[in-house]
Amino acid sequence: MTQFAGPLIDFTAISSSNARPLRALIKLGSFKKNIDIIKSKIGSSELIVVVKADAYGHGLIEVSRASGECCLAVAVPDELIQLRDAGLKNTIWVLEGPFTLGCLKHNDNVIWVIHSFWQIELIEKALQKGAVAGLSICIKLDTGMHRLGFVGSELPRLNKFLEGVPQVNIQAVMTHFAMSDYPKHESVYLQINTFDELVKINKWGHIKQTLANSGGVMNYPQSYRSWVRPGIMLYSGESSSSAFVDLEPVMSFESAIISIRLVRAGESVGYGETWIAVKDSMIATVAVGYADGYPRHAPNGTPVAIIAQHSGEVQLASLAGRVSMDMITVDVSSIEHIAIGDKVELWGETISVAEVAKLCGTISYELLTSVSKRVPRVYEQ
Repeated sequence: MTQFAGPLIDFTAISSSNARPLRALIKLGSFKKNIDIIKSKIGSSELIVVVKADAYGHGLIEVSRASGECCLAVAVPDELIQLRDAGLKNTIWVLEGPFTLGCLKHNDNVIWVIHSFWQIELIEKALQKGAVAGLSICIKLDTGMHRLGFVGSELPRLNKFLEGVPQVNIQAVMTHFAMSDYPKHESVYLQINTFDELVKINKWGHIKQTLANSGGVMNYPQSYRSWVRPGIMLYSGESSSSAFVDLEPVMSFESAIISIRLVRAGESVGYGETWIAVKDSMIATVAVGYADGYPRHAPNGTPVAIIAQHSGEVQLASLAGRVSMDMITVDVSSIEHIAIGDKVELWGETISVAEVAKLCGTISYELLTSVSKRVPRVYEQ
């Protein structure tokens, strides 16, 4: 095993804008390709690109711009305001709807998802005060998720309100699936049937519909309807179905080796001495930790990919010892040529974020959205 012998380690291959060799490389070309793949498979349905939570950690503004003319969906009004301040003109769906009268000031080309009667009261007050001349809404139905949405018994009261306010334009009716990540799940079929029955009873057949989240898009074509609204699959953060195997990961979370040392058999590495060398081992320290978003509860053996800085050869190594705030240590004993400055992929093309998440007992959504603000996002077209 050899270390870099030169007088100076050059980390600019990882990050030219930050002295620390850590970045989240966001491949906008892959994101656009994923959009095209989904569009090619959803027939006449239109696409709503979900960019909530800073576009799942990928960067709200940059990813939204890469979405072209697609509708965008955010969770909260603050995200809507960020997009408008950045000059984006796309139709924007606000999935949690308005919270205050002030929210409704930002009303141009916005569809507010309405799920509760307190929001209806807010709309009434806004119209009475002349705060808005009109607005577009999507009615959310609770068909079994039991999180947000109107239930069937509430719809007569809702309809009575809507009949009296022509200023309110009903753009769509929607629901959200609880189990769509699982193919052929009975509860998804039940939710679809419940939705269709409520639409029929309330004579909403002329209103556009949106049911399919990422799981719905991958596993339930009968849920496509007027719009589909994929989130995590756009970023290829979870395992896709056989119809979507070509989706590409958009984020590559990368750092570099900053130290290499020999650890003798019987010696420990890291806090808590959770990893003990069973033989003489080479341990590399990598500039990334839980303050950057790498999960502290990642277990020993979690894979990372080592990319040789000169040859580009990719080899696998494994986490050795507890994740620290700013660093991790990995066992590189099996790698023949290792050097300070070698690039390390935490997840991306070689190591999937879904694999890391599974080992950590969580989901890729959490890992992607936990990449902290101190990690530079570098955008590649």
